[in-house]
Amino acid sequence: MSPMSLVRPLRSLRFRVVLIFFLMILLAMQLIGWYLERSLEDYYLGNYTRNAERQARLLTSFLERYLAEGAPEEHIAEYLRDYGRESGLDLLLLDTEAQVMASSAGMEELVGRRIVLPEIDSALSEGDASQQIRQRPDRDPVLSLAMPVTGAEGIVGALYLNASLSGVYQTLHDVRTILLGATLLALAITGMAAFALAETVTGPVGAITHRAAEMAAGDFSQPIEVTTDDEVGRLASMFNYMAERLRDTLSQIGEEKRRLEVVLTNMADGVVALDAGGRIMLANPRALQLMQAQSDEIMEKPIAAILPQAPLESPIEEVLAGGEQVTVRFQMSAPHRVVRAHLAPIRSDESEGRARGLVLVLQDITEQEEEEARRKEFVANVSHELKTPLTTIKSYVETLIGGAVDDVEVRDRFLGVVLDESDRMSRMVRDLLDLSLIDSGRMEWQREMVDLSKLIDDACGKLAPRAGSKGVSLGYRANSAVPRVHADRDRIEQVLVNLITNAVDYTPEGGQIRVIAGRDGDRVKVSVVDDGLGIPSEELDRIFERFYRVDKARARTSGGTGLGLAIAREIVESHGGEIRANNRESGGTVMTFFLPIDASPEAPSGEGVAG
Repeated sequence: MSPMSLVRPLRSLRFRVVLIFFLMILLAMQLIGWYLERSLEDYYLGNYTRNAERQARLLTSFLERYLAEGAPEEHIAEYLRDYGRESGLDLLLLDTEAQVMASSAGMEELVGRRIVLPEIDSALSEGDASQQIRQRPDRDPVLSLAMPVTGAEGIVGALYLNASLSGVYQTLHDVRTILLGATLLALAITGMAAFALAETVTGPVGAITHRAAEMAAGDFSQPIEVTTDDEVGRLASMFNYMAERLRDTLSQIGEEKRRLEVVLTNMADGVVALDAGGRIMLANPRALQLMQAQSDEIMEKPIAAILPQAPLESPIEEVLAGGEQVTVRFQMSAPHRVVRAHLAPIRSDESEGRARGLVLVLQDITEQEEEEARRKEFVANVSHELKTPLTTIKSYVETLIGGAVDDVEVRDRFLGVVLDESDRMSRMVRDLLDLSLIDSGRMEWQREMVDLSKLIDDACGKLAPRAGSKGVSLGYRANSAVPRVHADRDRIEQVLVNLITNAVDYTPEGGQIRVIAGRDGDRVKVSVVDDGLGIPSEELDRIFERFYRVDKARARTSGGTGLGLAIAREIVESHGGEIRANNRESGGTVMTFFLPIDASPEAPSGEGVAG
C-alpha cells in the first residue's frame, strides 16, 4: 500500500468531521475532569482536615485536663497510644521547648527529642493551630497538624499529629478512573455519532464528487438522488441542474462542432488554422490536398516549411501584429496550381493587440485563371476573325466607290466577295449565338425519337455534291443494327454536317470519307473516317476549342469559322454523350461521337454510298 493511499483518507471531509468531534469531546471531558478533580480534592481534603482539627481539639481538651490534674506522663502516653490505635493517627505531645513528652504507638523513639517544624513553632509561639500537607518519598502524603495545649499559665505545650491522606487520594484516583472510563465511553459514542453525522454530510458530497468524475468522463445520464431539503440537498439539486445545463451546452457545442467539421470537410477551399507562432494547428482535407501532405506530417510545423514557395511570412507577421485581412496570390510548382490565400486574425476580443492566431483560406484559382486566359483568347480570336472580313469588305466597297462600280465585271466580282464575307460573318455570329445559348442553358432542344441510320444517310446525301466537286468519295456503313436515339434531330444533323464538312475540306482529291455507325454497349457509336492529312498528335486535345485551327490559313480559305467542332462537342455533351478525335496509323483522322441509347425498339440497319 502506497503512502498516498494511507494519507488520502486522512484528508477526507469525513475524517475531519469525526476528528473535530473527537477533539471537542476530548477537550470537554478533560476540562470537566480537571474541574471535577480539583473540586473533589478540595472537598475531601477540606473535610479530612476539618475532621482532623476536631479530633485534635478534642484530644487537646483531654490533655489540658490531664496536665491540669497533674496526671503522670505514663498515663498521658498510654492515652495517646490508645487514641492513636483507634483513630489511626500518629500523635506527639511536645512541651514549650518543642521536646517530645509522649507519643502514640510506633513513635516512641522520638520521646525526649526536639522537633522543629513550622507548624509546631507557630502553635507554640503564636498559639494558633497550624497545618501542612507533606509529600513523603515512596509513601502516601500526610496531613501534619499542630495545635497549642494551654493551661492556667498559658501555653504549656503543643499536640502534633500526622494523618495519612491515602484514603483521600485513593478516592481521587478512583474518580479519575471513572472519569477516564466515562471519557472513553463518550469518545466511542461520539465517534459513532460523528461518523453517522459525517455520513449524512459527506455521503451526498461523495456522490456529487463521483458524479463530477463521471461528468468529466462525459456521462451525464445519472442524476444525484436528492433526499433532504437542507443545504446539502439544495447543493445536489443545483448540481443536477448544472449537469443538465452542461449536458445541453455540450450537446449544442458538439452539434456546432459537427456542423463546422462537415463544413470544413466539404469546403471547396482549403482552411488552415495557425497559432501565434505561425504553426499549423488545423487543416481541412482540401488544404491537405493542396499542400500534398498528411495531417500528422504538418501539425505543429510552421506553414513556411510546408509551403516554401508561398510568400506568407511577412503577411502572417503583419496579421498577427494587429493587421486586418490580407490576400496573397502565388503559384505552386508541383503540381502547377495558382492559389489565392486570404489571411484573417483570430481574436477573442477586438481590443486585443497581437492576434492569438490566424485563419488561412487557400483558394485554388487555377481554373479561373485558365478561364480568364481562354476568355481573353476568345475575345482576341473573335476580333481577329471579324477583322479580316470587315477589312476585305471595307477595301472592296472603297474601291467600288472610287470608280470601279462602272466596270460591270469588277463590280460583280467585288460584290460577290463582299457577299461571301458577309455570309461568313453571319455564320460566325450564328455559331457564337448557338454556343452562347448552350453555355447559358437557354438552348431549346427539340428532342424526339430519331432514326440515326436514316439521319446519317440524309446528311451524306446532302454533302455528296460538295465531296464530289473535290473528287472525294463519301460513303456510309452500319456495322450493326443502329438503335434509335432520343435527341434533337437538327442538332445531331448539325454535328454530322460539321464533321463530314471538315473531313471533305481536309481530304485531298481522290481520298475517301466513310461514316460508320453501330452499337457500342449501351451507346451508339458514329465515326467519320478520312484518309486526309491527319492532325498533329500534340494538337488532338485542342481541336475542339473555339477558334482553334490546325491550318489557320487554309481554314479561312475554306470559309470556316473555327467554331464547328466546338459546337459539335457542346451538342453531343448536352445529349449525354462524348466526342473524340484520333489519328489513323495509315494516315487520316477518325472523328467519333457517342450517344446514349433510348429504350425504344432498335431501328433496322442501313447501308448506303454517296458521291
